This record gives sequence, structure tokens and C-alpha cells, in this order.
Amino acid sequence: MPDPQPTDQQSNGRSDASSGTTEGDQAREQKVIVVAPHAEIHIEEKGKSDDKEGGDKKDSDSKEGDDDKKEGKDGKEKKKFHWTPLKILLAVIVGIAVLIIAIIYILYAMSHETTDDAYTTGFIHQISSRVTSNVIELDIVDNQFVKEGQVLLRLDPRDFQVQVDKAQADYDKARADFDRVDALKDDVAISKQDYDQTKATFEVAAAQLEDAKNQLSYCTIVAPSDGFIGNRTVDVGNRVTVGGALMTVVQDVWVLANYKETQLGKMKEGQQVEIMVDAIPSQKFRGYINSFSPGTGSTFALLPPDNATGNFTKIVQRVPVKIVFDPDSIRDFHNRLVPGLSVETAVDLNAPLVQEPAEVSKLSH
Repeated sequence: MPDPQPTDQQSNGRSDASSGTTEGDQAREQKVIVVAPHAEIHIEEKGKSDDKEGGDKKDSDSKEGDDDKKEGKDGKEKKKFHWTPLKILLAVIVGIAVLIIAIIYILYAMSHETTDDAYTTGFIHQISSRVTSNVIELDIVDNQFVKEGQVLLRLDPRDFQVQVDKAQADYDKARADFDRVDALKDDVAISKQDYDQTKATFEVAAAQLEDAKNQLSYCTIVAPSDGFIGNRTVDVGNRVTVGGALMTVVQDVWVLANYKETQLGKMKEGQQVEIMVDAIPSQKFRGYINSFSPGTGSTFALLPPDNATGNFTKIVQRVPVKIVFDPDSIRDFHNRLVPGLSVETAVDLNAPLVQEPAEVSKLSH
């Protein structure tokens, strides 16, 4: 049987249902479109709110940190200016000590003239040979103390002994001839001319003999004075020549202090001096002003200044002052006080003068 046709009422119901379905879908789509923007706005607003809360928290933290620093600083300041009786007592003691030290220094500076432009020096004898020969004997060692006249070394004397023997023979012959002529000088058998010639020959022979003996004596070299051996450059077997340096003998040691010309106003010969040697810091030596140099250091320079030309600039000059050691103060330091040491000196202007200024101290063993 053919299917029954739907009625109009049923058709309208279906169409209404389909249209209702379509309208419902559109309404849901509109909801999504409308709701989504609100969700985004809500999310953005929430993020801004979180940032604002974080910023407020940072500001509060920094504010709290500043408060803590301020409180700590105030605490430190309060602690710094907190004085106790013990601290006050210590401050007073330190202040008094500083004041006493300052007074002592001022009084010392007013009564003393000091300088560190000073050094030790002395007589340095150069030992050399007066003849050419070989060294056969050396009787000293480095840094040894020697007495005046003590044998230092000996040279080979054989060549010079031959010269002495020859000169002795010539002298004996000339002496014999002169004795014969002298016995006949009153006789007419000999003229005055022959007599004078014989006498001259005899005197020449005597001089040659003396010279030969001197040359032989130069083979023995002795110390010219008391002192210490230094700078030895010779040994046994060396051949030495005339004038060649062999060693030195350091005789004496004293201090040469270069004082400013403005410091010399109250300084006198015989004033006592305190001497500090850098090489012996634990010992203070005593000395005396022996003499003043006749000129400033620049006067004896290789190229003295000439202030007569060009622009002039005033420069404080220094005058060398010779200071000798007190022999008693250097009794145990003879071998340590050598020329060339750096020294600091202090002249006592108020101490009594030494009646007889000390001579240059003699070094002894």
C-alpha cells in the first residue's frame, strides 16, 4: 500500500522543530563569541592584578629593608659614640703619652744637629812594587791586621843580588884606586886632573852600589802603617811590575758628615757626637768634631758651579765635617768599621766641649 502523506500539521511541526534546532545552534555560537572576549578580559585583568600585588610586595620589602638599614645605622652610630670610663681613661693616657713624646722630640731637635748624609772613610794605602820580579813568598791573608814594618810579601831577589855583587866589585876596585891616588896626591908624580877623575870614579861606584842594594831591598815589601789588608790581587808565582797595585792597607777610620751650611751656626770643634752606623744598628758610638772642611763639597767638585752667569737659583750648600771615633767606644768593633759605611750623626750642641779633641783613632788588633 502506498505510504500515507503527511498532514500539514505534521509538516509544520517538523519545520518548527528543525528551525528551533537551527536557532538553538546560533544562540550557542553567539554565546561562545560573546563569552570568550569576557574571558580574555578577565584573564588580563587578573594578570594586572597579580603584577600590582607583586609590585606592592617589592615596595613593601624595599621599604622594610631601608628601615632595617636605617635602624642598623642608627644602632652603629649609637654604639660609636658610646663612651665608657675605661675608654676615656685610655684616651687620656694615650694623649698624655703623645704629648710627652712630642715634647721630648722638640727638645732633642733644639739641642742637636743631625744628618744622614754621612759615611765612614779612612787612609787607604795602595801597596805596589818598585821593581819587576816574581812573588816567591806571601806572608799575609785577606783582611788580616798588620803592624807597621811587617813583611807582606817577598820577590825573587837573585837578579838584584847579582847587581849588588857587581856593584860591590866595582866599588872595591874604585876604592883601591882612589886610596893609591890619595896617598900620592902631594907627589908631583900625579896630576890634580888624575886625582879628581879617580875620586869621581870612586864616588860613582859607591852610588851604584847603594842603588843596587836599594833595588835588592825592594824585593821585600812591608806594611807602611798599622791597618787591615784589603783588595789583595797578588799570589805566589805572580810576576809583578813597577807600580802595579798588589793590595791595600786601611789605616784609620773616621766619619765624614756633610752638614748643611744652615746647621753650622752653633757647631764647634770638640763637640760630642752620637754616631749610628747602619751596619751595626744595635750599637751607638761616640765621637768628636775634629775639624771643618775649608770649602763646601761643590768647591772641590770636578766642575765647580759658576753663579756669575745666567739665572741664579740659591741652593743650600753642604760642608764636610770630620768626626773621629772615641777609641773606647769602638774597642770591640775595629774589624767591622770599614770605609764606605752609611752613618747618621747627631751633634750635641749643649754638651761640654772636649778639652782635647780626639785624634784619629788608631786601629789595633
